[in-house]
Amino acid sequence: MPGQINCILTKGLVPFVERTVGPEGVAALLRTAGRPREYLTAEYNWIPLALADQLIRLVMNLMDESDQDRWGRRFAEDFMDWKPSREERGWIGAYTMSLGSPRAVYAETFNMILQGWARFEIVSMGRRRAVFRVTPNSGVAVPRWLCTWTRVIYERFPTNWQLPRARVAEHRCAARGDDCCEWEVRWKNPSFGVRFWVPTAAGVAASAALAALLATTTELLGPATAVLVALPALCGGTLGYAIFQHHRRRHFQKLLKVQADEIVYSSLELEKKFRDLGTKVEQLSLLSDLGAAVNATLDPERIYQQALDQLVHRMGYQGAYLFLVDRERQRIVGHKGIGGPSEVEFEKVDLPLDPGASVAAKVAATGVPVLVEDIETTSEPVDQRLARALKVRSGVAVPLTVRGRVFGVIQAVSSEAGGLASGDVELLAAVANHVALAVDKADSFRTIEDLSRGLEEKVRVRTEQLRAANEELRAAYRDLQATQMQLIHREKMASVGQLVAGVAHELNNPIGFVYSNVSTLDDFVKRLRAMLEAYRAVSLGQAEGERMQQRWAELKVDYALKYLDSMTQGIREGAERARKIVRDLRVFARSQDDVWQPVDLHEDLESSLTLLNHLLKDRITIHRKFGDLPPVECVRSQIDQVFLNLLANAAQAIPAEGAITIETRRDNGTAVIAISDTGPGIAPESLGRIFDPFYTTKPVGEGTGLGLSISYEIVKKHGGQIRAESPRGGGATFTVSVPLSRSR
Repeated sequence: MPGQINCILTKGLVPFVERTVGPEGVAALLRTAGRPREYLTAEYNWIPLALADQLIRLVMNLMDESDQDRWGRRFAEDFMDWKPSREERGWIGAYTMSLGSPRAVYAETFNMILQGWARFEIVSMGRRRAVFRVTPNSGVAVPRWLCTWTRVIYERFPTNWQLPRARVAEHRCAARGDDCCEWEVRWKNPSFGVRFWVPTAAGVAASAALAALLATTTELLGPATAVLVALPALCGGTLGYAIFQHHRRRHFQKLLKVQADEIVYSSLELEKKFRDLGTKVEQLSLLSDLGAAVNATLDPERIYQQALDQLVHRMGYQGAYLFLVDRERQRIVGHKGIGGPSEVEFEKVDLPLDPGASVAAKVAATGVPVLVEDIETTSEPVDQRLARALKVRSGVAVPLTVRGRVFGVIQAVSSEAGGLASGDVELLAAVANHVALAVDKADSFRTIEDLSRGLEEKVRVRTEQLRAANEELRAAYRDLQATQMQLIHREKMASVGQLVAGVAHELNNPIGFVYSNVSTLDDFVKRLRAMLEAYRAVSLGQAEGERMQQRWAELKVDYALKYLDSMTQGIREGAERARKIVRDLRVFARSQDDVWQPVDLHEDLESSLTLLNHLLKDRITIHRKFGDLPPVECVRSQIDQVFLNLLANAAQAIPAEGAITIETRRDNGTAVIAISDTGPGIAPESLGRIFDPFYTTKPVGEGTGLGLSISYEIVKKHGGQIRAESPRGGGATFTVSVPLSRSR
């Protein structure tokens, strides 16, 4: 759910949860948000609307509330109540009251809560009525609680002036499937009050009394008399309005002061955040420099020196010390120190590895950092003699840990009580982490060097042994290659013999067509010739014409002419079929094994089907699902052999009637051909061995077990892959994928 919402929402949500659920609810809220309380209660921060929805749903679960409308109204009522708590109070409440009236608030299009996830629009605005439209940004899914919360806030605006709630009529709602939310708001505006109406009423009464007096003493009232009569009422109204404006200005000044206080407070908080951010940035810069310095060397002593120098001269600590753990002697000894008194020889410090004897020993034993704010009042086990010698009043100690084992302790100290705080613990822990990683890397490198020197001689001896073994393997590999080529040739010859038998079988039909049609055609030609001779021998008179017509009928010339064309067409089809079979056989049998050329795989598949027609016809249906496949650069005769082997195996796997499906497609620079059959499938124990040489599931004498092995090697030589799959329900699929172009 894209979009953002201002943290004014969570500024009211956090204390609301604290009051209704308790501290554990706030803890769950902060864990889910992944942000501290200070961030969520700062009005200048923003969070994703998706995260806000997640937080609200968490709170609803904590409060055992499932109705979003009911919960949204309850939260909005609490949100709009003015509270003395600085955390909940904000400048927005003072700002709305300082505008003077509900109409001013609505006219100002106060839509802070909508910015970031919706567009606010005033459709119409009157003195006591307005129509607002809220259109969510593109891609924003609006939760129902958000609509209710926003709507109730608009209801509550008039209550800032002790007026009745506004009446809000919801015409459309984006949370319920509409393209926007549309509300009609009706409200009452503040009256002028007693301060205005008392002087005005007094003026009107004075005008009435004056009019009555003049009416008894003057027979006709002129314009001057009318003005004189209206003057007290006008003065009373003017006085009342002046008193009203004076009171309003004083009220505005008070609200503006509250608003100014809130803005100043927010500004100070923001300034504090910027100062903290600047400190963090500076610390990160120092840590980055430290990481670069300690990782630039593999000498542990230089790593220690660089770290202590950075702590004192760059990070501003008064002193920095390094202890190393001697586990054999159960002691912790001073190794290096910077910034302490020159008369103290820190390298001679030798303390027992007892958690109750010193802070350094406790950190080394527990692996937990320790902060001492004042050695005079702390409960930590401080070595007072050493601390006074080093002029230390406060300090931080953190462990140096490698692979879960503490090997040292780094301390940063100050001569003032309270000179170090929890932030220094985090900074020193980061420094210790850099140092530990650098030392671990240096130790690993030193170990690798030692191992390398010991292995060099072993490698030299082993290399000589491998060289001799390699020569033997080369000789064996040459013999294996020769044997493999013989096997491939033998398998190919066996395939050719099988194909020739199929071709001979297929040629019987075309040849039969030729002989049968030629005989019939010859008979028809003889009849036509006899008829023509009769025509030539006799003059065509009336009698002769009748006789010749009778002769024409006797010889059935019409019948011969009727079927002569179909007979000729049958001869042509048979001859064409025989020619295609012979052509396909020549393509398969040619010996240009190493000629790489662009090949139309669809044409090759059709040729293979033609050559295997004696295995397929009358019982196996071929389903072609050919995709858009460009020419593939390959050795045609070898790819032909792969297709023949796979199609022949598929045909032989189907015991009676069935179907073979051939599917082709292009996939990221490769041609993919999948051949599936409806046979009984391949047993799981055989599926992993079918490409092994000499492995076959056929009866003895019906297969050599080399067809799939040779196909596997051919595809591998072409830089492709071949795999077999057999689902539990039966059938098998062999998938071949080869690159469209040869890798040079």
